Amino acid sequence: MPPLPATKPPATMIVRTRPNIILFGDSITQLGFSGSSTTSSPGWVSLLSNAYARRADVLNRGYSGYNTRHALDILPSVFSSVDGTQSDSVLMVTVFFGANDASLPGDREHCQHVPINESKTPKATTPILLITPPPIDAQKWDKYCLENYNDIAPRSNSVAKAYGEKVKTVAKDMKCHVVDAFALLGGDNEEKEAHYGLHLEDGLHLNELGNMLLYDGLIKVIQQELPDLAPMEDGNGKHGSKGIPLDGKLWKELC
Repeated sequence: MPPLPATKPPATMIVRTRPNIILFGDSITQLGFSGSSTTSSPGWVSLLSNAYARRADVLNRGYSGYNTRHALDILPSVFSSVDGTQSDSVLMVTVFFGANDASLPGDREHCQHVPINESKTPKATTPILLITPPPIDAQKWDKYCLENYNDIAPRSNSVAKAYGEKVKTVAKDMKCHVVDAFALLGGDNEEKEAHYGLHLEDGLHLNELGNMLLYDGLIKVIQQELPDLAPMEDGNGKHGSKGIPLDGKLWKELC
Protein backbone atom coordinates (compact mmCIF):
# COMPACT_ATOMS: atom_id res chain seq x y z
CA MET A 1 0.00 0.00 0.00
CA PRO A 2 1.56 3.31 -1.03
CA PRO A 3 2.11 5.87 1.69
CA LEU A 4 -0.56 8.49 2.12
CA PRO A 5 0.39 11.93 0.86
CA ALA A 6 1.52 14.36 3.49
CA THR A 7 -1.10 16.89 4.44
CA LYS A 8 -0.58 20.29 5.93
CA PRO A 9 -2.13 20.90 9.33
CA PRO A 10 -4.96 23.39 9.18
CA ALA A 11 -3.85 26.96 9.64
CA THR A 12 -4.64 28.45 13.01
CA MET A 13 -7.15 31.23 12.68
CA ILE A 14 -6.45 34.17 14.95
CA VAL A 15 -9.14 36.78 15.42
CA ARG A 16 -8.02 40.36 15.87
CA THR A 17 -9.65 41.59 19.03
CA ARG A 18 -11.00 45.06 19.50
CA PRO A 19 -10.25 47.11 22.61
CA ASN A 20 -11.67 45.43 25.71
CA ILE A 21 -14.08 46.56 28.39
CA ILE A 22 -13.69 44.27 31.41
CA LEU A 23 -16.63 43.78 33.77
CA PHE A 24 -15.27 42.33 37.03
CA GLY A 25 -17.74 41.49 39.76
CA ASP A 26 -19.94 39.00 41.56
CA SER A 27 -23.17 37.29 40.51
CA ILE A 28 -24.82 40.56 39.49
CA THR A 29 -22.13 40.79 36.82
CA GLN A 30 -22.14 37.07 35.99
CA LEU A 31 -25.91 37.15 35.47
CA GLY A 32 -25.77 40.49 33.66
CA PHE A 33 -26.41 39.07 30.20
CA SER A 34 -30.03 38.35 31.17
CA GLY A 35 -32.45 40.87 32.60
CA SER A 36 -34.34 38.20 34.52
CA SER A 37 -34.39 34.46 35.05
CA THR A 38 -38.01 34.39 33.92
CA THR A 39 -37.79 36.57 30.78
CA SER A 40 -35.59 36.86 27.71
CA SER A 41 -34.95 40.57 28.30
CA PRO A 42 -31.34 41.79 28.11
CA GLY A 43 -29.36 42.52 31.26
CA TRP A 44 -27.03 45.44 31.88
CA VAL A 45 -24.06 43.54 30.41
CA SER A 46 -25.99 42.80 27.20
CA LEU A 47 -27.11 46.41 26.94
CA LEU A 48 -23.54 47.63 27.34
CA SER A 49 -22.29 45.08 24.79
CA ASN A 50 -24.90 46.33 22.35
CA ALA A 51 -23.85 49.96 22.90
CA TYR A 52 -20.26 49.05 22.05
CA ALA A 53 -21.05 46.67 19.18
CA ARG A 54 -18.36 46.99 16.48
CA ARG A 55 -16.43 49.28 18.80
CA ALA A 56 -15.10 47.20 21.70
CA ASP A 57 -15.32 43.67 23.08
CA VAL A 58 -17.16 43.60 26.40
CA LEU A 59 -15.81 40.75 28.52
CA ASN A 60 -17.88 39.45 31.43
CA ARG A 61 -15.73 38.35 34.36
CA GLY A 62 -18.45 37.85 36.97
CA TYR A 63 -18.07 35.29 39.78
CA SER A 64 -21.20 34.31 41.67
CA GLY A 65 -20.87 34.47 45.44
CA TYR A 66 -17.53 36.27 45.43
CA ASN A 67 -16.61 39.04 47.84
CA THR A 68 -13.61 41.36 47.60
CA ARG A 69 -11.32 38.84 49.30
CA HIS A 70 -12.25 36.25 46.70
CA ALA A 71 -11.74 38.88 44.00
CA LEU A 72 -8.15 39.42 45.08
CA ASP A 73 -7.57 35.68 44.92
CA ILE A 74 -8.71 35.36 41.32
CA LEU A 75 -7.37 38.74 40.16
CA PRO A 76 -4.16 37.35 38.59
CA SER A 77 -6.16 35.03 36.33
CA VAL A 78 -8.46 37.85 35.21
CA PHE A 79 -5.76 40.39 34.42
CA SER A 80 -2.34 39.53 33.05
CA SER A 81 -0.96 42.50 34.97
CA VAL A 82 -2.13 43.71 38.36
CA ASP A 83 0.67 46.17 39.07
CA GLY A 84 -1.00 49.16 37.47
CA THR A 85 0.46 48.63 33.99
CA GLN A 86 -2.69 47.53 32.22
CA SER A 87 -2.56 46.88 28.51
CA ASP A 88 -3.50 49.72 26.17
CA SER A 89 -6.11 47.37 24.69
CA VAL A 90 -8.29 47.73 27.82
CA LEU A 91 -10.54 50.80 27.52
CA MET A 92 -12.00 50.60 31.01
CA VAL A 93 -12.86 48.23 33.85
CA THR A 94 -15.99 48.10 35.97
CA VAL A 95 -15.57 46.66 39.47
CA PHE A 96 -18.86 45.58 41.02
CA PHE A 97 -18.32 43.90 44.39
CA GLY A 98 -19.70 44.59 47.85
CA ALA A 99 -23.11 42.94 47.83
CA ASN A 100 -21.61 39.80 49.41
CA ASP A 101 -19.16 41.70 51.60
CA ALA A 102 -22.23 43.36 53.11
CA SER A 103 -23.81 40.08 54.22
CA LEU A 104 -24.29 40.21 57.98
CA PRO A 105 -21.33 39.00 60.09
CA GLY A 106 -23.43 36.48 62.03
CA ASP A 107 -23.95 34.43 58.85
CA ARG A 108 -20.83 32.34 59.35
CA GLU A 109 -22.01 29.38 57.31
CA HIS A 110 -21.78 31.32 54.08
CA CYS A 111 -18.61 33.18 55.17
CA GLN A 112 -19.13 36.00 52.67
CA HIS A 113 -18.97 38.91 55.10
CA VAL A 114 -15.95 41.22 54.85
CA PRO A 115 -15.47 44.01 57.44
CA ILE A 116 -16.31 47.39 55.98
CA ASN A 117 -12.88 48.90 56.72
CA GLU A 118 -11.00 46.08 54.99
CA SER A 119 -10.12 47.61 51.66
CA LYS A 120 -7.14 48.16 49.40
CA THR A 121 -6.52 50.94 46.91
CA PRO A 122 -4.21 49.57 44.21
CA LYS A 123 -2.79 51.87 41.58
CA ALA A 124 -4.17 51.60 38.08
CA THR A 125 -3.63 53.48 34.85
CA THR A 126 -6.73 52.10 33.12
CA PRO A 127 -9.98 53.99 33.85
CA ILE A 128 -11.93 52.15 36.56
CA LEU A 129 -15.60 52.54 37.41
CA LEU A 130 -16.57 51.28 40.85
CA ILE A 131 -20.21 50.24 41.20
CA THR A 132 -21.79 50.36 44.65
CA PRO A 133 -23.85 47.44 45.99
CA PRO A 134 -27.54 47.69 45.09
CA PRO A 135 -30.30 48.00 47.68
CA ILE A 136 -31.51 44.94 49.55
CA ASP A 137 -35.11 43.88 50.04
CA ALA A 138 -34.41 41.78 53.13
CA GLN A 139 -37.84 40.16 53.41
CA LYS A 140 -37.91 39.21 49.74
CA TRP A 141 -34.36 37.80 49.94
CA ASP A 142 -35.15 35.73 53.06
CA LYS A 143 -38.25 34.34 51.36
CA TYR A 144 -36.24 33.41 48.26
CA CYS A 145 -33.52 31.69 50.30
CA LEU A 146 -36.00 29.70 52.38
CA GLU A 147 -37.97 28.56 49.33
CA ASN A 148 -34.89 27.53 47.35
CA TYR A 149 -32.31 26.51 49.96
CA ASN A 150 -34.29 26.00 53.18
CA ASP A 151 -31.92 28.49 54.79
CA ILE A 152 -31.37 32.23 55.01
CA ALA A 153 -28.35 34.43 54.28
CA PRO A 154 -29.22 37.57 56.24
CA ARG A 155 -28.88 40.96 54.51
CA SER A 156 -29.75 44.52 55.45
CA ASN A 157 -30.47 47.51 53.25
CA SER A 158 -28.82 49.90 55.70
CA VAL A 159 -25.65 47.79 55.69
CA ALA A 160 -25.66 47.68 51.87
CA LYS A 161 -25.87 51.47 51.87
CA ALA A 162 -22.95 51.75 54.30
CA TYR A 163 -20.80 49.54 52.09
CA GLY A 164 -21.78 51.69 49.13
CA GLU A 165 -20.51 54.76 50.97
CA LYS A 166 -17.24 52.90 51.55
CA VAL A 167 -17.01 52.19 47.82
CA LYS A 168 -17.32 55.94 47.19
CA THR A 169 -14.51 56.62 49.65
CA VAL A 170 -12.27 54.07 47.95
CA ALA A 171 -13.13 55.61 44.57
CA LYS A 172 -12.10 59.03 45.84
CA ASP A 173 -8.80 57.65 47.14
CA MET A 174 -8.17 55.92 43.80
CA LYS A 175 -9.34 58.93 41.79
CA CYS A 176 -11.68 56.75 39.78
CA HIS A 177 -15.34 56.94 38.83
CA VAL A 178 -18.45 55.80 40.70
CA VAL A 179 -21.74 54.35 39.52
CA ASP A 180 -24.15 54.53 42.46
CA ALA A 181 -26.31 51.45 41.95
CA PHE A 182 -27.87 51.94 45.39
CA ALA A 183 -29.23 55.36 44.42
CA LEU A 184 -30.08 54.34 40.84
CA LEU A 185 -32.35 51.57 42.12
CA GLY A 186 -34.00 53.85 44.69
CA GLY A 187 -32.43 52.49 47.87
CA ASP A 188 -33.00 55.79 49.67
CA ASN A 189 -36.66 56.02 48.71
CA GLU A 190 -38.92 56.72 51.68
CA GLU A 191 -41.28 53.95 50.56
CA LYS A 192 -38.41 51.51 51.13
CA GLU A 193 -38.99 48.00 49.82
CA ALA A 194 -42.26 48.98 48.17
CA HIS A 195 -40.19 51.04 45.74
CA TYR A 196 -36.74 49.55 45.27
CA GLY A 197 -38.01 45.99 45.67
CA LEU A 198 -39.61 46.49 42.27
CA HIS A 199 -36.11 46.58 40.78
CA LEU A 200 -34.95 43.33 42.38
CA GLU A 201 -35.83 39.83 41.24
CA ASP A 202 -35.21 38.02 44.51
CA GLY A 203 -34.40 40.85 46.91
CA LEU A 204 -30.72 40.96 45.90
CA HIS A 205 -30.25 40.38 42.16
CA LEU A 206 -31.59 42.77 39.55
CA ASN A 207 -34.71 42.18 37.49
CA GLU A 208 -35.41 43.58 34.02
CA LEU A 209 -36.11 47.10 35.30
CA GLY A 210 -33.16 47.06 37.67
CA ASN A 211 -30.82 46.02 34.85
CA MET A 212 -32.08 48.86 32.67
CA LEU A 213 -31.63 51.41 35.46
CA LEU A 214 -28.09 50.22 36.14
CA TYR A 215 -27.14 50.33 32.46
CA ASP A 216 -28.62 53.81 32.04
CA GLY A 217 -26.64 55.03 35.06
CA LEU A 218 -23.42 53.39 33.87
CA ILE A 219 -23.53 54.73 30.33
CA LYS A 220 -24.40 58.19 31.67
CA VAL A 221 -21.28 58.21 33.86
CA ILE A 222 -19.18 57.10 30.88
CA GLN A 223 -20.67 59.80 28.64
CA GLN A 224 -20.23 62.56 31.21
CA GLU A 225 -16.91 61.64 32.85
CA LEU A 226 -15.16 59.59 30.14
CA PRO A 227 -16.57 61.07 26.91
CA ASP A 228 -13.61 59.91 24.82
CA LEU A 229 -14.45 56.31 25.82
CA ALA A 230 -18.19 56.55 25.16
CA PRO A 231 -19.60 55.14 21.91
CA MET A 232 -19.12 57.72 19.14
CA GLU A 233 -22.52 59.08 18.16
CA ASP A 234 -21.90 61.77 15.54
CA GLY A 235 -20.28 61.35 12.14
CA ASN A 236 -22.24 58.15 11.49
CA GLY A 237 -20.47 56.65 14.48
CA LYS A 238 -17.20 56.59 12.52
CA HIS A 239 -16.00 60.10 11.72
CA GLY A 240 -17.28 62.00 14.73
CA SER A 241 -15.56 64.40 17.09
CA LYS A 242 -15.16 62.16 20.14
CA GLY A 243 -15.79 58.68 21.45
CA ILE A 244 -14.99 55.14 20.31
CA PRO A 245 -15.67 54.85 16.56
CA LEU A 246 -17.05 51.90 14.65
CA ASP A 247 -14.41 49.41 13.56
CA GLY A 248 -13.74 49.16 9.82
CA LYS A 249 -14.92 51.31 6.98
CA LEU A 250 -18.59 52.22 6.58
CA TRP A 251 -20.16 50.03 3.93
CA LYS A 252 -20.81 52.99 1.61
CA GLU A 253 -17.08 53.74 1.67
CA LEU A 254 -16.49 50.35 0.07
CA CYS A 255 -18.87 50.91 -2.86
